[in-house]
Amino acid sequence: MSHPRRSAPRCGAADEVRKLPSRRSLLARLGGLFGALAVMALVFSMPPAAGGESLDGRAGDKAFGDADAPIVMIEYYSLNCPYCAAFHRKVFPPLKAAYIETGKVRFVFRDFPLNWTALEAAILTHCAAPERYLALQDALFENARVWNGAETPLQALAKIGAEHGVERATFKRCLEDGRLERQVLEAYEFASEELGVDSTPTFFIDGEKHVGGMAFETLSEKLDALLRAPE
Repeated sequence: MSHPRRSAPRCGAADEVRKLPSRRSLLARLGGLFGALAVMALVFSMPPAAGGESLDGRAGDKAFGDADAPIVMIEYYSLNCPYCAAFHRKVFPPLKAAYIETGKVRFVFRDFPLNWTALEAAILTHCAAPERYLALQDALFENARVWNGAETPLQALAKIGAEHGVERATFKRCLEDGRLERQVLEAYEFASEELGVDSTPTFFIDGEKHVGGMAFETLSEKLDALLRAPE
């Protein structure tokens, strides 16, 4: 299984909570794969790369909107990605109001952490109550420089989590249990190996791949065209 490597020393490893016995082998196996990850600011489109499987529900999906919405939009994102943060600050609110809450789009978040600290942040979001997911996600994006660059990132993450209803003991259990870690890593592996995802944000809009951030106007034009298209 491919894994996001641990962050550079300045971002901290936070091994005091739990150690991964295979850390050395994970770093060796990642090699060139993680070195190719790059955050991209410009949007471009490619032919569908995944077929129908990219739209199937997967463990760890956080979905919003009508399950029968005519358009499914999936985002692979990392909580320490500044372009993901910009999308969620500027584009997601009007998208949610105009398309998700009106039953036109079902929006699905999927994890693609760019380093190990971002993986631990992703675990924190899954550890929260469902109704607190978006608020916690917003807080993590807003404070990404703080926790991603902290000497002890788990402590910084735990503080943010506690402010949004995730007790420190609960977060610790989520980390030590291993289930959420495997879930996030499986999402990462599927995206990388099956869908060709290698940067964040990457979107699939009804199966069509779009890499990089986009303005709401650009996205709205794309969605409206899909909604007008004959079945």
